[in-house]
Amino acid sequence: MEGIHDFLGPRDPKMTKYLLMESPTKPILLSALYLLIVLYAGPEFMKHRKPFELRVPMFIYNMFLVGLNGFLFIRSIVVAWSWYDWRCQPIDLSHSDHAVKMTHISWIFYMSKIIEYCDTIFFILRKKGSQINFLHVFHHSTVPITTWFGITYGPGGYNTAFPSANAFVHIWMYLYYGLASLGPGIQKYLWWKKYLTKLQLAQFVFVFVYFLQLSLFPKEGCNVTPFLKALTLGQAVLYFFLFMHFYLRSYGGRPKKSDLKSEGPQQQNGHSKNGAVNKKMK
Repeated sequence: MEGIHDFLGPRDPKMTKYLLMESPTKPILLSALYLLIVLYAGPEFMKHRKPFELRVPMFIYNMFLVGLNGFLFIRSIVVAWSWYDWRCQPIDLSHSDHAVKMTHISWIFYMSKIIEYCDTIFFILRKKGSQINFLHVFHHSTVPITTWFGITYGPGGYNTAFPSANAFVHIWMYLYYGLASLGPGIQKYLWWKKYLTKLQLAQFVFVFVYFLQLSLFPKEGCNVTPFLKALTLGQAVLYFFLFMHFYLRSYGGRPKKSDLKSEGPQQQNGHSKNGAVNKKMK
């Protein structure tokens, strides 16, 4: 048990008072329910129904997430990174005013990942099954769980690098989704969708390099736990390759004419496999 404790590091007791933070069972069960809905219940529900027209709800939902991620990014800069030591900022597990603020920001970030289950629900209700691919489902079902562990053992300090970068990327990602939901009249002006995948890849490279330097050049007095290093580096590498595969598949070559014909005009307009930010990207 002592070896496991040394690997995980100390748990922040402040996090247990927040909703769905008592134990990892909560996000695991939620993700299991998500998979049940996505892989079985949702498709069965829509089997004999026409796709729902959800343009207005989708726009509101995406704009809400733009605002939420904007809040998280700005708060992380003001409360943390405006004065953090960029080499390595220790995680504060005390009840200081700053530590309490960071646990609150971390919890909101965690809840945003649970809210993002709705990305897939919208796909199901609109019968966009082709967009519910492995990357999309794998990401949405695992991130709430890994986020729970990340903020339970590191709600602040150096461990906020990934959430801060992720919130910044999601501002632009959900802004694109929101504008694209307004229809083809707006979609034709969204020339920058390809660069969102590049921004995602840049995020993973940044996080990998940042945590690599924490590992190779440890700073005295800043104890980086083996668990948080393994969790973050593992995610950065895994998602870099998954998103790179998606990017190369989407933009690595010209699609065949037969593929274009089978997709139809709406799907060619950025809502199917050749749109680099089709909710597969998180």
